[in-house]
Amino acid sequence: MIQPLLAPSGAPAAISAGVPPDDPRQLRLPASPGFGMDRDEPFGRLAAIDIGSNSIHMIVVAPQATGAYRALGVAPQASGAYRVLGREREMVRLGKTGLGEGVLSEAAIANGLEALIRMTTMARLKGADRVVAVATSAVREAANGPDFLGRVKAQTGLDVQLLSGTEEGRLIYRAVREVVDLGPGGAAIVDVGGGSTEWIGVQGGELAGVASLPLGSLRCAGHLKGDPPRRDSIARLRASIRARLAEEVPRDPAAPPLARLIATSGTALCCADLVDLFGGRREAATGLREVRAKDLAQLVTRLRRLKRRELAALPPVGAPRSDSLMAGAILLQELVAHAGVERFQVSDRALRDGLVLEALGQPIPEALLPGDLRRRQVLQLAEQAQSVLRHNVQTARLASRLFDVTASLHSFGAREREWLEYAALLHDIGYSVHYRNHHKHAYYLIANASLAGFDPPEIEIIAHLARYHRGALPKRQHPTFAALKPWQQKTVRRLAVLLRLADALDRTHASRVEEIYGAIGDDRVRIEVVSPYQVELELEAASEHRRDFEKIFGARLRLRQGLETA
Repeated sequence: MIQPLLAPSGAPAAISAGVPPDDPRQLRLPASPGFGMDRDEPFGRLAAIDIGSNSIHMIVVAPQATGAYRALGVAPQASGAYRVLGREREMVRLGKTGLGEGVLSEAAIANGLEALIRMTTMARLKGADRVVAVATSAVREAANGPDFLGRVKAQTGLDVQLLSGTEEGRLIYRAVREVVDLGPGGAAIVDVGGGSTEWIGVQGGELAGVASLPLGSLRCAGHLKGDPPRRDSIARLRASIRARLAEEVPRDPAAPPLARLIATSGTALCCADLVDLFGGRREAATGLREVRAKDLAQLVTRLRRLKRRELAALPPVGAPRSDSLMAGAILLQELVAHAGVERFQVSDRALRDGLVLEALGQPIPEALLPGDLRRRQVLQLAEQAQSVLRHNVQTARLASRLFDVTASLHSFGAREREWLEYAALLHDIGYSVHYRNHHKHAYYLIANASLAGFDPPEIEIIAHLARYHRGALPKRQHPTFAALKPWQQKTVRRLAVLLRLADALDRTHASRVEEIYGAIGDDRVRIEVVSPYQVELELEAASEHRRDFEKIFGARLRLRQGLETA
């Protein structure tokens, strides 16, 4: 049954900012010795290791500066900002015997120790001050789990914390909550692991409870017989999953459907990759992706006909996951059906990301508007180019104002305004690579950044807007632009002109333009800029884009300084 988080006294546990670090409701994460703990930095580099039933994962991060937050009036302590220095993953599959036979095999233990020795060595080489590690269901359920953790301590110095299912769910919620708008209504996060699935209930963006289900891709794989699996074994697996869900996560048929369902973990990510692959999208996406329930159903039907060696040959799968993927896909499909949603989202945030935030002492932010979560990610990326941060902020302000005064010309709405603002905040981050071709560097940095709150089409639009803030206008012969859908190309063409004008109106990087007004009529547009200074340089630079504006919007443009001059 889904369990609310309870403090030792039985009162609901506090899960927002304000729980002091020494409160017993906080998960205790001991730092392992020997990792430069004598350094004076209050928050140094950190490695977090998740010992799961299928894989062992490590992430190494460095807390990030907060200049951009101060520039826009955002509280840095609520940002959760960190920069990923490296990721490691080993498919050790401790749950292969730990879940079925109740003991970790000697081969799995040896492989696990080898992976952890390699990861802790890598953490040291990357300058980690601290390493925190947790283990989940396979080690939790194995009779020799404590012996394994003792050997880990002896050989690596790691004090591994054995998580309960509720603690695991809370950290997963912590990770997803940082980057995903969970909405005002009811939502759920499902994490399909190798040994267990955490169903995390959310209400109004806040954690409502966690059900840790003995359902995982490895555990469920034992129910499938044959290669490919026989229909009768698939039917029995589905029936057992449905019965468990009805018992542990009952849903009132009269209750409103969930507003959102977010899936995390390697199984969900692999299924999303396969949906993209079979849909003709060859490049694996990152961040937040939307998957339709009917596409997942078609994927399960397709996988059902494949033998394990054929599954292993698919690029997103590989040999280690091939014997559990079919069971994991069926489990994910049943979870989506139980939630009653037609679409769900897949997030690449996971337990280890929540572990990082917990270890860094970041409070769980209060419920925010969707744009606030996304804005925070954009600001974290904007930090990469401190030298032009002030200019980027000014350009974003002017671009938003230009968008507003020309609304009757472009007929875009709040979504497009947000894309323009974020592209402006990031348009010059290519300076962090080199001034020359910095617009192209900006495209690459944005397209490959960890913007988990955005879906891939949005990231492509923002990246292309930054790409076309200078240089050549969008052309069909440009490969990345040609790959966009027609509606994306139209959006980029129109918004890029506004971004070019805004960038030009801060040509001196001195933030001299204070306000913009506009008047539209008779196929003419008059833009007046207000400044206490003479801004001939800015107006001259903006006039260079007048012809592009007139071509895109079909209206003559006049730029001039308003009455409030020096």
